[in-house]
Amino acid sequence: MALTHGPLVPTPDEHNATSSRDKLKGMVLYTDTLVGRLVAALDELKIRERTIVIFTTDNGTSGGLRGTVGGKRPSGGKASKYEGGVCQPFIVNAPGIVPGERETDALTDFSDLLPTFAELGQAQLPKGVTLDGKSFAPLLLGQADDSPRDWIMALGHGAGRLDKDGVRGTRDFADRVFRDKRYKVWLGNKPEITALYDLKNDPLELHNLLKSTKAEHLAALKKFRGIIDSQPKIDGRPLYRPRKANPWDKSVNAQPAKEKKPRPKRNRRRQRKAAQQ
Repeated sequence: MALTHGPLVPTPDEHNATSSRDKLKGMVLYTDTLVGRLVAALDELKIRERTIVIFTTDNGTSGGLRGTVGGKRPSGGKASKYEGGVCQPFIVNAPGIVPGERETDALTDFSDLLPTFAELGQAQLPKGVTLDGKSFAPLLLGQADDSPRDWIMALGHGAGRLDKDGVRGTRDFADRVFRDKRYKVWLGNKPEITALYDLKNDPLELHNLLKSTKAEHLAALKKFRGIIDSQPKIDGRPLYRPRKANPWDKSVNAQPAKEKKPRPKRNRRRQRKAAQQ
């Protein structure tokens, strides 16, 4: 079971679920149960006060299983560049370290996690290595009101190819979006802006402002074009090779269950009897 990922299946707590929606609901509830067990274990080990628990996900919900936010269904989902696909929950809890009962609109990116964890753990990052991420540890610790980011970026979907050597990118420039706290721009397979959205007034991204002549929209476009110009014009296309097995990995030769074919109806016998009569 990969919570809360397909294939949707019944859980030990709701093993009678049959519909996709009920299975998803059960998997979400079972995820909560497992998080509860984890937190209970931290309490039992008496390390709860000095352990940071982070709950997040890597993309939006797929297909027709999306819910609502504030009574409205968000645009997009898994594999889309709408906010429903790229803006994800990020919940942090550590009673003795992180001040609670706070919400923030600070911009963060998954590449920020490595430098953030390093700073929280007082670890030294490798010298001579340039990281895209920026630590937001001061934000978590209540020492800052915002992250060090003024913008974030998210790539599109389906830009990789698997062959005998591994996985490699297939496009010189993958489609992507850039956003700040107010505006968001879309790019296709060229470093050119194809859409501008005002996320404050148009959170569903329905009204493209690319041709607007308003000063604030022109200023937003100028800002994002400057960001785009600072980026490489051609994406890196590294080859991702299969890694070697870990010592604890186990080889499992699983075969899909064969569906039982229904027995053919005895039409021939009935036809013979009818012919004899």
